[in-house]
Amino acid sequence: MRRVVGHDGALSSPLLSLGSAGQAGGAGSIGAATGLFRRQLSLSGIVGSPSLSILKGICVVPDATGGGKLIVSSEDTGGALIVYDIRNWEDLSDPANSVVSHGQVSPGNRMMVAAADGSHFAFFGSASPISVHRLTTPWDVNTMVLDWSVGNPISHASKYACFARDGSYLLRFRQETGSPDYISYLDKWNAATPWDFSGIDTATPDQSVLVPSEIKNNGGGGIFMPADDELCCFNSSDVGLGYGVQTLRFGTNGDLDTLTYQGQRPDPHNSSSEQFAYAPNRTLWLVENRGYLTEQY
Repeated sequence: MRRVVGHDGALSSPLLSLGSAGQAGGAGSIGAATGLFRRQLSLSGIVGSPSLSILKGICVVPDATGGGKLIVSSEDTGGALIVYDIRNWEDLSDPANSVVSHGQVSPGNRMMVAAADGSHFAFFGSASPISVHRLTTPWDVNTMVLDWSVGNPISHASKYACFARDGSYLLRFRQETGSPDYISYLDKWNAATPWDFSGIDTATPDQSVLVPSEIKNNGGGGIFMPADDELCCFNSSDVGLGYGVQTLRFGTNGDLDTLTYQGQRPDPHNSSSEQFAYAPNRTLWLVENRGYLTEQY
């Protein structure tokens, strides 16, 4: 099914204030923060952690106890992919926090999502192939087995892709050639079952919508989903909006026809290549190629 929604259609909504845009919450946003940046967080203080200086990606999988898994990718020797079990978000050096697994496992992508049970990791966000991996031992990155992969861009006319956090669908921005190149449509492919994309027709999306005008010349750095109902894209630095992250929100999770533009998040890091992830009562920001996270309450 393909439905094109113009700027005055279902995708359009007024820009929220920066304060409102910071409240990226909804059902999937655990503890989305609205306050100031609080502190820098070094992961190397967690017992068993490799030394980290070049972080590339971040993912958080909260659990019902207030803890959860924190996963980062890096380009550091001995790191590459690290899974932490966090019991105390306030003090990462607390001995209750630990390293579940780490290894020199590098699928070539800097961003990822992880199944809630640790059974699958999916990687995306660069010119390398996007991929889904099955973990024969949950959360042990050294037991990852490639289940599915396809070149990224999915076709010659696309600009990066990302997976839903539950593995139910795959999204990509379609890129048109111009001066400069611009983003035109958001395309979606549904998985046969969660994390199974082996049967999709990469030439024919299941759903497509025209992106709002605020996004068309942005999003050049890729897209990611920090929450089940939230889609974010990186700004390019030359489009007049400054640095930041553009945010779209699903009215009905996964239905592209219900997306509305929420506004641009402020970017105190002054970087166009940052990511963030929601942890209980806080948002964790990662600036690419730095060795630490920044926490926002």
